[in-house]
Amino acid sequence: MQINNSAIISRRIEYGMSQKSLALKTRVPSSTISRLEKGENVGFIYVVKIMTALDLTIEDITIKLTPAVDIKIVKELDRIRDQSALHLIEGVLNKLTVQEWRSNKKLSIYYDWHKAIIFKQEEKYEDALKCLDKALTLIENKSSLEYLKADLYMAKGNVLYCSKSIGQEYYVMAGQIYSNNIDKIHYRTGVKLYANVMWGYYQTKEFDKVLAYALRAKCLLKKNESTFLLDKIEEIEMKAKKWPE
Repeated sequence: MQINNSAIISRRIEYGMSQKSLALKTRVPSSTISRLEKGENVGFIYVVKIMTALDLTIEDITIKLTPAVDIKIVKELDRIRDQSALHLIEGVLNKLTVQEWRSNKKLSIYYDWHKAIIFKQEEKYEDALKCLDKALTLIENKSSLEYLKADLYMAKGNVLYCSKSIGQEYYVMAGQIYSNNIDKIHYRTGVKLYANVMWGYYQTKEFDKVLAYALRAKCLLKKNESTFLLDKIEEIEMKAKKWPE
């Protein structure tokens, strides 16, 4: 159960109580109340004591999002990335509270992932990498969300390249995830991935690998009867063929 900490904070303030006075009334440590109000997990018995002291019900403090809301907002972010309308991301993130984004793992991963995209646009690369690492940690031991690693590794590779670091290993890792989850990942993600891998190998002058990934990308596009990013792929491919003219 995800606790709406805002409801607890608002009621405590409404009743004119400090965290210390609430702790005295409930015999719940002040540190536990502080953690709860920050949105961290605490023992449910403590939640019940605080809830009772503040005349709150389970309905008052529980964050509820229907599966339909989850699906709708995730699809909206997917569409924004697909259309490269990244300036719209912040508006979508603001449609839910942070507590609502944290109400389940998938939403939480999407939140951190898209915060990273915003940080990247602002050239706050260290903050972007922290968000991506947080999202990747959430996926650990969650096999049903394994397919999201392809996008997250690709995003991490992009941030590293923008910060003048080498991100190629993350593109390769994304490729491995993509290969194992082709049925779950949209082909456009694969095309973007191959284009990024090609560019990475072009930077390191491994032109044979550039051409190999160009072939993979073109086969994927042909299979899906699409020209998505074809110009970019052919541009990198031609640069690799011409080197070192």
